[in-house]
Amino acid sequence: MTCEYHKKNLLRFLMVKTAAVRAGVKPGALLRVQRCYHVSGATQKETICLHQQEILAELKLDFKILKKGPESALVLFYAPHPLAETLRAGPNRVYLKQYGYPETGGISLYLDALERRCGAMAFPHEVGLFIGYPLKDVAGFMEKAPRTPVDRGDWQVFGDPRESLRLMHLYRCAERLAEKIIESCQDMETCLDKIANINLPQTARS
Repeated sequence: MTCEYHKKNLLRFLMVKTAAVRAGVKPGALLRVQRCYHVSGATQKETICLHQQEILAELKLDFKILKKGPESALVLFYAPHPLAETLRAGPNRVYLKQYGYPETGGISLYLDALERRCGAMAFPHEVGLFIGYPLKDVAGFMEKAPRTPVDRGDWQVFGDPRESLRLMHLYRCAERLAEKIIESCQDMETCLDKIANINLPQTARS
């Protein structure tokens, strides 16, 4: 299989996983991006000609590299306006303050604080707020509260599950529609434009 084949499949996966962000219904998506990608060949491991900076450039989304490792980087892809609204929400702002985040300021200050937190610990779980998880679920996880069992949950749910399930459904709808768009598109620019303008069912939004 050629490098171009693997590149196409990889970018397809990343476009799907960031679809809700591109469509503006999810503030961010946290993905681990390899420095370069490999596939196991019949006799040896072959290096795919797709490198980290190429990936980030081709996705054409705002992003923040939170942590770099020898083989990969932890990258937050984000939509500036939805993320700013999320971080400005009173309860979120108050909750983040206790972990060293600013009370006021633009999203760059919050992203810098998140990067510092990523460098100081294995994984700062308040990042859930940056990627569209409800505050009750982020706080419940961090405070080890009793979980609310849900079927096929994309994250752990605490308290009333209705808003959590609505958001999960919304994000999944965006991904499913992105998959259909990618299947029918002939070029990446058209795919990205159509994903950005996804028309989600009203039942998913409300």
